[in-house]
Amino acid sequence: MPTQLKKIGEIAELLGTTTRTLRYYEEEGLITARRSAGGTRYYCDEDVARFRAVLRLAETGLPLEDIRRLASERAKHPTGAQSSQEVRRLIDILLTSIRNRQERLASIAAELSAAAGAVEHCRNCSNPPTRQGCPECPLNSLLGESDVLNLIWEQAQTAP
Repeated sequence: MPTQLKKIGEIAELLGTTTRTLRYYEEEGLITARRSAGGTRYYCDEDVARFRAVLRLAETGLPLEDIRRLASERAKHPTGAQSSQEVRRLIDILLTSIRNRQERLASIAAELSAAAGAVEHCRNCSNPPTRQGCPECPLNSLLGESDVLNLIWEQAQTAP
């Protein structure tokens, strides 16, 4: 049974993204659309799967250049053995990148959780939420330990 071709708007709706994003991926060489004589883009099920993979990988924060390399590497080699070796190398690089990102995200998540707990101390405070309004705030002592709390608290105003 032949695959029914879909227009870009249908694909965008199906994947929960925008047509602009899909066009961008096409411009970046990640997908090649079939086109009607009038220029309308059409995609098959395999294209949808490819778009889905690109979207998911991009969602992790992987650079499109890395995704493009992964998408195109296999076809660059004359044998499956060579292709397999290089694709595996690229996958290992991407896995390392994602694991490093996971560690950074876990660290930030822990810091955000700690900041959430810390700001609970202010829940019943009637003082203005500024350094001047609450100079004795016990959280002031935590500012050196938390980048998140440093972001939440206003900048100290010092004369030059």
